[in-house]
Amino acid sequence: MINLFYRFLNKNIYRFDYMNFLSKLAKGEYSLPMTFWVYGTLYQIIIGAIMIATIYFGVASVDTSGIDYSQEKSVVIEQVFSSMGLGYLIAILLEILILLIYTIIVTIGLWRSASNRDGWFWSGLVKIMIVGSLLYYLYGVLVSYNII
Repeated sequence: MINLFYRFLNKNIYRFDYMNFLSKLAKGEYSLPMTFWVYGTLYQIIIGAIMIATIYFGVASVDTSGIDYSQEKSVVIEQVFSSMGLGYLIAILLEILILLIYTIIVTIGLWRSASNRDGWFWSGLVKIMIVGSLLYYLYGVLVSYNII
């Protein structure tokens, strides 16, 4: 009887289907407030906090006594990251990749969730925010590569 109970728990409660969650999120099957506040805001804050902790511990592992901080910021950052361990660099790159993919999925899910919502105000506001964010990121890329 106890064995049957544990098998029930393992099959039903402790198994989370990530692909099903991401698929439902991308299709906009969750409510707009849930998608925006929980999956779009809270989860990205958590992922960002993990990234900040990784960068913090990576920088803390570097001997910064030989770095001249009066140089240009990009030179100092390059020196610190070039002195950082390979494990930290790989972790930071994986976290950036995960955040990028998750952000794309959440953005698509937000747009579709807004399209599924009755009423024009919140769905329109979310769509304006998405378009504004995309234009802002595009502008940032164009400026950073000196295109404009």
